[in-house]
Amino acid sequence: MTESDRQRWDAKYALRDAPTEIVADDWLVECATPLPAGRALDLACGLGHNAIWLAEHGWTVDAVDISPVGLELADKRAKQAHVSGIRWIEADLDTFQPESAAYDLVLVFRFLDRRSIASVVQAALKPGGRLVYETFTTAQLERDDDHIQNQNYVLYPGELPEMFPGSETVVYREETLGDRTVARLLASQGEPDA
Repeated sequence: MTESDRQRWDAKYALRDAPTEIVADDWLVECATPLPAGRALDLACGLGHNAIWLAEHGWTVDAVDISPVGLELADKRAKQAHVSGIRWIEADLDTFQPESAAYDLVLVFRFLDRRSIASVVQAALKPGGRLVYETFTTAQLERDDDHIQNQNYVLYPGELPEMFPGSETVVYREETLGDRTVARLLASQGEPDA
C-alpha cells in the first residue's frame, strides 16, 4: 500500500460516524463460534466490526488497518459498547511484521494483496491455528451492484487456497450472496518444518 491508500481510506472514513451497531461477517461467526477463545489477528480491520465481535466473545484481538481515522472510529465504537481486549494497530500490511506464531486465529475480509498477505498470515498463525478469509472473486465484476474499480483486487476461481500452501484447507467455497460474490476459506496452519 502507499500513502495515497492511507489518504483514500482516511477520506472515506472521515465522512462516517462510529458504527452504532456491531455486525460481524457471517463467515467469521460460522467459523469462529465453535473455536475456544484465544488470540486473534484481524488484518485490514476497517471499522472493527469483526474485532469487536471477537472481543465480545472472549478473544484478545490485535486489529490492524492502514487508516488511523477508521481505527479511531472502531475504538470509539468498542468503548461505547464497553468492549475491551482489542489493540488497534495502525500499519501498512506491505510492511507489517506480526508476532511470530502468536495467533490462534487470523482473519481477513474484503482485502487482497497477493504480494504480502500470505506471508503475514503464515508468520502470525500458531501451528494448528485457523485462518478465516473472505474476499471478492472475478464474478463480482459481473454484478450490477459491483463497486470494485481494480481487477487486481478480485480472486480467480480456486485461487484463495493456493495462496496458503502451508495451510490445510478445512472448508473452501465460492458463493454468490445477496450483496457480493466471494471466495470463503477456513484453513488450518500446518506444523512447522522439523
